[in-house]
Amino acid sequence: MFNLTKKKIIIIAGIVLVSGGLFLKVDPFNATQVKVENVRVGALSNEGMYSGTVIPGKLVPVFIEAPAVVESVMAVQGEEVEEGTELMVFSNKSLLENEKQLKINALDVQDAELRIADLNSGTLKLELDNKQLEIKSLEQSIKNESKKLPVVEKQAKTYEKLLAQDGVSSIEANQKLMEYEELKTKLDLNKQKYSLMTVSYESLRRQLNIDEAKIKSELSKLKLQRETLQIREEQLKDPLKSPVSGIVVNVDVMEGSVISPGERLVAIAAKGENRVILEVPSYEAETLAKGQKAKIITRDSSGDNTYVGYVDKVSSAAVSSAKGNNKVVSVEIAVTGENNLKPGFIADVQISKKEKADVPVVNNFSVLEEGGKYFVYVIENGLAKKREVQIGARSLNNYEVLDLPVGTQVIVNPFKVKAGEKVKVVK
Repeated sequence: MFNLTKKKIIIIAGIVLVSGGLFLKVDPFNATQVKVENVRVGALSNEGMYSGTVIPGKLVPVFIEAPAVVESVMAVQGEEVEEGTELMVFSNKSLLENEKQLKINALDVQDAELRIADLNSGTLKLELDNKQLEIKSLEQSIKNESKKLPVVEKQAKTYEKLLAQDGVSSIEANQKLMEYEELKTKLDLNKQKYSLMTVSYESLRRQLNIDEAKIKSELSKLKLQRETLQIREEQLKDPLKSPVSGIVVNVDVMEGSVISPGERLVAIAAKGENRVILEVPSYEAETLAKGQKAKIITRDSSGDNTYVGYVDKVSSAAVSSAKGNNKVVSVEIAVTGENNLKPGFIADVQISKKEKADVPVVNNFSVLEEGGKYFVYVIENGLAKKREVQIGARSLNNYEVLDLPVGTQVIVNPFKVKAGEKVKVVK
């Protein structure tokens, strides 16, 4: 009986303790004092702050014009180089092979030049000159005969009339007629011969010109080949050097690689030509436009580095973010003037945006950021309740809230309270 009474006393005491604790929990004298503000309709027209990745603005590829074997590679991906920095060295065997090609080319050039000289003074040229002389001689004969023919014709007709009048004998008249017919026939034959010789001459001259053009074309190709081989010689005899100052972003070959003409060996991001690419939430894209001023900020051991830039490109399509399911728009920032930005590094970008009016806003001191998510504290039944919210556009002082109705009371000093804690609103 005593033991049973003792157990009841312990249970009653426990109930009293719990009840006392609950009483203390809801005790209005222990409530935390907080200030609140209402979600209101406002405008955002200040700066937006984003984080982005530095990308090469101008990528300079380094090629080689010669087939070669890479002996050693000094270029290292991510390394900063100056103009003239040695990047790699080629095997001496490559240079010797190129010298051999240069000697063969020199012999081919000499042969082509001799063949052109032979065309201008050889057998075909002599034959062409002889035909030209024959044509000129025949042309002169045709002119003379053409002048003489009317005279002989007139004489033949005169003798024919005199024969009818018994003024000359038939023998004399026939001789004049035969002289006329022979001259006429000779003139016709010479004209035909002239026509044939002219055609033959033109054909021979055309063939000579064709042969000369072929050899000259071959000579031009050989000279271009010589220029290429000379360029290759310059590339092969000395180490390959960087044409610009910048950062090596790609090394495409390794020691022992056999490379072909025109193959890219190294890619260098030119110094001062870098840009910053951002992923901006799609709901903020309408506040961004090409030409807006931007401030690029990087941080290192020496402190903050600030550069001036502007919005150069704003994508018209939204895509899924690599960091989550939210839709984002790609924005590219151009940097004005010299800078020390390095590809692959993170940079903060502050953009002066155009105004976004008539949107629900709240003071930025009311918003907590934890693990990439945003939270506010609202009051329900006298208790502080932590609620995740979606943030839209931002300014220096205010945030756009996308999923809280206008008029919702939000605790201004959320760092003073905990979820479930009793609060008291003060002005």
